[in-house]
Amino acid sequence: DKSWRIYSRHSNFPPQYIGASAEIENAMITEGSVINGKVDFSVIFGGVTIEAGAKVQYSVVMPGTVIKAGAVVEYAIVGEDCVIEENAHVGRSPEEYEGDARENWGIAVTGHRITVGEGMQVAPKQILSESI
Repeated sequence: DKSWRIYSRHSNFPPQYIGASAEIENAMITEGSVINGKVDFSVIFGGVTIEAGAKVQYSVVMPGTVIKAGAVVEYAIVGEDCVIEENAHVGRSPEEYEGDARENWGIAVTGHRITVGEGMQVAPKQILSESI
């Protein structure tokens, strides 16, 4: 079934590149990724680029995605081959939602080959199936 991909190690990818400006804590980063931004408590698949000034926290980023400078991805699942443009914000921290508002919090999800435009926001619990 072509829609049910099995992800495994890719010996065809070069090793991951961790730039001098990168900050990484408790993350799994696969071969072929280029990390220059901040990554905390996340899983980064192969071929992902995270530019300097970008921040990824508590998220899963699928292969081939580019997260540009100033973008924030937190508590999110980002599909394959996506582009998160500069200063876009995908997801939010649950700490931002207290009391009754807490029921409005959840994981943000983007489908495959989605572009989140410059300065755009993807709210918690939102599922993107087309670019914004």
